[in-house]
Formats: sequence, structure tokens, C-alpha cells
Amino acid sequence: MMKKISGFCLILCICSVLTGCNKNAAEVKEKTEEEIVSMEEEYSFPKKYEKTSDSGKVKFNCKLEISENIKGQSIAAADVKGLYCCDREKAWSMFGEGKEVIEKPEIPVDEGRAPEDYYLFANDESLDINEGIAYGSSNSKYYLNIGVTNPDNQAVFEETEVSFKSGEECITELKKIIDELGYNQEDFIFACYPLSFQTMKNMEEQYLQEDYLTEEKRKESWSQEDDAYFIYAYQKYEDIPVFHEMMSIARSMAYDTPDNAPVQAIYSTRGIEYLNISGVYEFEKGEQQISLKPFEDIAAMVEEKFENILNDADYEVTRAKFYERVYLDEKQKYKADPIWYFEVVENNISKSVTLINAETGKEIFLQ
Repeated sequence: MMKKISGFCLILCICSVLTGCNKNAAEVKEKTEEEIVSMEEEYSFPKKYEKTSDSGKVKFNCKLEISENIKGQSIAAADVKGLYCCDREKAWSMFGEGKEVIEKPEIPVDEGRAPEDYYLFANDESLDINEGIAYGSSNSKYYLNIGVTNPDNQAVFEETEVSFKSGEECITELKKIIDELGYNQEDFIFACYPLSFQTMKNMEEQYLQEDYLTEEKRKESWSQEDDAYFIYAYQKYEDIPVFHEMMSIARSMAYDTPDNAPVQAIYSTRGIEYLNISGVYEFEKGEQQISLKPFEDIAAMVEEKFENILNDADYEVTRAKFYERVYLDEKQKYKADPIWYFEVVENNISKSVTLINAETGKEIFLQ
């Protein structure tokens, strides 16, 4: 009888210990999760990052361009459903209806893509409709021929003024058009700069002298009626700018510049002269949370990269911008990853781009 009682007591003791262990394990797990959440809430990305490597070869002097909505070290994954298509009927009614078509070539349709309809009109206007839209007035070629969208010319134009409307008024008009075409103006970050006719006339002369332009492409005359704004817009998702797939094709195309924006327009005293919308995506919030590395860890990867270049050059990191990068994976499916975009200046002369995955800290290599 005593043996049975002793055995029963032993079982009770073991159960008690095991129950205590399970309780402690649960408490530890709960505490660990609380600590992780607490750490994420406590961390905030710096507004500015200044640092010089021990050798002096690499210097950081940049403000961090990151959405204020990003709190802590995690964000929801972004799933890309595909390209967002414009309203084809609206595009035609706005830019093609009532015009005489003199050319409409048959264009083969790529698998999985929207059909493409290209129209050349008798008044020298053109319209191209696929997932996006490209429209050009009879005057659009004169603006484009002299590089009004070229980032190398941006600073020259920004020093000028036009008086027919403010930039904000022209952006408001463009937003209405974007909404009518089936997009949502709230999905874009807009900016613009003025194009004064006198500056464009001077630019044309310069292009002719430097053989960037031939005499037969010269505009007959420039006047105040040609004053305009170049408006551009990058898409955003959850307030994070989108690094579209075309920017990942090659290093030379990876720059965060107006001519890479998926929305580009020239708005003159006559209205829309040029409109190009392409590479706009439809997103939905993913189920997973993505953990972001601290910026200091990301910067360390950039520093290491340039420290390991065997030359006498100095490198200064002048920009750091947080993006949602869209790309096609090996199966040609759209994917999106958070990245850091860096602009790095070598010896105060040449500029290059470095992309770092914000989750893994690994560099994204471009050709």
C-alpha cells in the first residue's frame, strides 16, 4: 500500500514539474515576442546619416527618404497582381475620337499582355494604347527633340518661370485626366518644372550646334504660347514609392530621375502636348510581415562594397531612398521587395546607383 501511495505521489510531482516547465516555456515565448515587438517599436530610422569610413575612402552624407508611415522594423509584404490597365474607351474618346486616322498598323500581342493599338492621325498627332497610354500632339516632337525630359537639362529649366498657370494648377488638371483614364491620382507622387519658350529656343540652338538635332527638325518659331510644364509622377503603394521593373533592366536605367517616372506629361498653354503612362501596378497587401534591417546595417554593406574597390578614388553617398521594387522573377511572375536606393558620387564627378535589399541586406546587381 505504501509503495502505491509513493508511486502516486511521484507521478503527481512529475506532472507538477512538467506543468511548471510548460508554463515557464509559454511565459518565455510570450516575453520574447513582447521584446521583439518592443524592439521594433523602439527602433526608428534616422532622418540623416553622416559617417566616414576608417580609411576615409567612403563617406555618407545623406538624408533618408523614407515614408513616415514606416514605424519600427517591419512592414506588410506587397503582392503584385499585375499591370494596371487604363480605360481604353476613355483613352480613345479623350485623345482619338473625331480625328482622321491615316495609319493603324497591326501589332502582334505578346502572351499575357494587353493588345496594342497605335494610331497616327492626319493632324500629326499620335496615340498608342496598351496597358498604358502614349499620346503626342503635333507639337510634342519639338519639346522632346530638345530634351525637356532629360535630367541633365532639369536645373536649367528650373531656373525659369512661366506665367500662364502655376505648376500646381497644371498638376490638378493632369490628375483629372488620370482619374478619367481609370487610374487613381492618389496612387502617385507628382512634381513638375517650368519650360519657358525662350529657354527652349536657346536649348534648340545648342542642340543644333552640338549636332544633337538636325536643321529639318527645328521648330519654325517659338513663342509664349509654347510655355509649358513638364509634369512627372512616381507610383506609390502604402506611401512607399515604387521602383518599377524597367528601372531594374540595366544600371543606366536605375536612376531616380523625372525621365524614369511612369507618368510623364507636357502641359502647355494649349493643354496636354504629351502624355505617357506605363509601368503602373495593381497591388494588394500580403499576409506576411517583412522584417527590415536597421539602416546602420544596410549602410555597412554599402561601405564594405566601396572599401573593397582597389583604387584611389573617394566615394560619397549622397542619397538614400526607400522603395518598393517590382520585378519579374525566374518564372516571369511579378514580385515586390523593399529596397534601399543609394546614389554614390565618385571623386565628386561621376554618379552611380547601388541597390540593397532592405530585408536581407544583400546587393541587387544590375547589368
